[in-house]
Amino acid sequence: MQQTLDDITNTVADVLAGLLESQDEAPALDRAALDGASLHDLGVDSLTLVHFTQCVEDTFQIRIEDDDLTQEAFATFDSVCALVARYVDTGKTGAHPPGPLPATSGRQPGESAPADTAEWAEAGQEAELLVCTARVGMTREHVERALTLLNATEPKLDWGVFMDLATRHRVLGLVAHNFDRECLGPIGTVRRSVLRAAYLYNRGRAQAWERERRQLFAAFEKDGVQPVVRKGSYLSPCVYPDPAMRYMEDTDLYVTADDLEQVAATLQRLGYRQGTDSVDRRTVGPLPRTTALFWGFNVAALPPFLRPTSDPYIDVFSIDLRRDLMEPASEKSLPAEDFRSRARRVRLAGETAWVPSHEDMFLDLGVHLFREATTLSSIRSGKDLCLVRFVDMVQWYRHVEGTLDIDQLVRLAERYEVEAEFYYSLHFTDVLFPGVLAPELLSRLRPGDLSYLDEYGALDGTIATWPVGFRARMFDRNRVRHVTEPSALPRPRRQW
Repeated sequence: MQQTLDDITNTVADVLAGLLESQDEAPALDRAALDGASLHDLGVDSLTLVHFTQCVEDTFQIRIEDDDLTQEAFATFDSVCALVARYVDTGKTGAHPPGPLPATSGRQPGESAPADTAEWAEAGQEAELLVCTARVGMTREHVERALTLLNATEPKLDWGVFMDLATRHRVLGLVAHNFDRECLGPIGTVRRSVLRAAYLYNRGRAQAWERERRQLFAAFEKDGVQPVVRKGSYLSPCVYPDPAMRYMEDTDLYVTADDLEQVAATLQRLGYRQGTDSVDRRTVGPLPRTTALFWGFNVAALPPFLRPTSDPYIDVFSIDLRRDLMEPASEKSLPAEDFRSRARRVRLAGETAWVPSHEDMFLDLGVHLFREATTLSSIRSGKDLCLVRFVDMVQWYRHVEGTLDIDQLVRLAERYEVEAEFYYSLHFTDVLFPGVLAPELLSRLRPGDLSYLDEYGALDGTIATWPVGFRARMFDRNRVRHVTEPSALPRPRRQW
């Protein structure tokens, strides 16, 4: 017998009340104030929302699909009740009969089970655990594999190595979320507290960046300029269920030649300066002339604009302005003007902003991943192969899969001659997260010669080949030992 909406509402209210009452500092739930109330106003923070969602799933014997884990669906008490009512109706997608969830219930459409353990031998069990837990929506198979790795006695998991990898690959917030949601362990109260602290810190950073972006976008609108927001600044709040899952380091913008001078002036009015950060974290030092000249000749971006801050979560806000997706040395060009011509106008951080088209965003993510993975400056700084970029590829593809125009995507890749660069990212995304990307997309962009997949240094004018396989180098914390070539690119930021 189906439950009525009133029954569902009362049960959800009981779940929420029980959860809030278990928190010492939380006020008692006022049942009369539930109608139309936002969860935030009721005292539900990001981490409490995770527990609330899991309790609702357990109570109603449902499994909420990843596409429904959005801020809009969990904005108010009423929106949660409406979502649950849809799932409880057994005629709707996502409903599950009472009893244990089937083994494949959490699997994304088309996503395979975890790769065979033998494939991870070269990278190590810490790397395998990282890929199991650094994803939005772990499948039942991934949970079981993670538990096996955590409880293995021979060889025993090195927790320090695992945490270092999660930090280096900028997925610690996402990992912490999954350890809490899936109750992975046992890991001990101290380790669990460290994960919770990392998650809460990342939430603080996300909130600080949202406030800063609100000021930036309002200022751009006032000054009549229209930069295009790239990568994480749009992905974090829009395709991750919780912005605290994704680490934010800076804000990346495409700026056309016509807007460049005014955008720079707007940033300067807001307190940003081009230069290098200082040891005391209070000032922006002058950028060496040689560094500015090198960037002007060799990089299709300006040296970062920096603004020191007293925010407890962020020392320096950094803004990167890019004029072209491709660097001059590539002899290719996808200019900011082209991104702008196809851009979409959206609401972001409470203000109006421009973001790339679905196809342009995917190309941007893929080519950026390739550039960072293969340039000497990134390799030498340890920022070349970063798992969060592959997670971004997966999340963006899932977000737009129903509306992505593959024909247009392929045409754009061919038009700008970036098929090889883009395929590099698609190929290795498929290695790490098999079964997510459509086989058609992979096959249409696959070049005849794949030897370049193990090469680096082309943009630096010195092509070399990695002596180890992809997984081995991806998770090798000292892979730079294989690289003898120096990098000529000076990095403006020195202290952090």
